[in-house]
Amino acid sequence: MDEKLKAIINIFSLLRKANGLNRERASFYGINDLESVNLIHIGMTEKVKQKTLVNKFKAPKQTINSAIMNLKEKGYIELRTDENDKRSKNLYLTDKGDLRRREVLGPIEEANRAMYEDLGEENVREITRYMELLLDSISNNFMKEDR
Repeated sequence: MDEKLKAIINIFSLLRKANGLNRERASFYGINDLESVNLIHIGMTEKVKQKTLVNKFKAPKQTINSAIMNLKEKGYIELRTDENDKRSKNLYLTDKGDLRRREVLGPIEEANRAMYEDLGEENVREITRYMELLLDSISNNFMKEDR
């Protein structure tokens, strides 16, 4: 196998490992990783649409919907019809969801802050920039193969 291909495979292996560690971390607190990122994003803004989460995570609509329904069944979020678009629903944290978010995500957010300090502001910016480049490259090259 040539070195260029090995380098790209190594990047994807590291991404999978990071994703696996994040999944373990969420599981430790009794939620799955998709539920945790949904709780994070739903709690960060006044209202969030399912479509926004689908686009942000590039995940199948049904996968996001399942995570949302799990959170709803647990009483952590509620869905309300959008005032401007009656076909659309917005996701909101309930009081129980806000409490759960603080309980579960508080320690995760503290760990994230510690990771930020470990990495440093400049490295965080660089990692973000390189991840965006990687995503653009995947998207561009995937589209090329698909045609």
